[in-house]
Amino acid sequence: MMNPLDALVIVFLVMSVISVIGLILLYLAKNEKIKKGIFYFLTIWGMVIAWCNAAGIPDGWFGEIVLAWILGGLSIAALLFQLCTKGEHRFKIARILVTVSVIAGMVDTFML
Repeated sequence: MMNPLDALVIVFLVMSVISVIGLILLYLAKNEKIKKGIFYFLTIWGMVIAWCNAAGIPDGWFGEIVLAWILGGLSIAALLFQLCTKGEHRFKIARILVTVSVIAGMVDTFML
């Protein structure tokens, strides 16, 4: 039988690999359609990370739960920013927001 701590380490590694590969592809992909597809995936991934984080926090820690959802909300903000604004730099700013959401969400979920 697997130790619960070992299972947590495996979950952390899988989530980290998905996050790192997604973020690398977001910035290194040349094709705009692929970049946008990865961007949309990472917005959903940021919310999944926020849900995992919020679900794992005890009920009495309201501030930590709110922080988890705020970090996930950055993904939604990135998506809305990308869809609702016009201009050259909108996709760059949206990518930065989703990057912050994914990285900060991972750090908040497993490190703090």
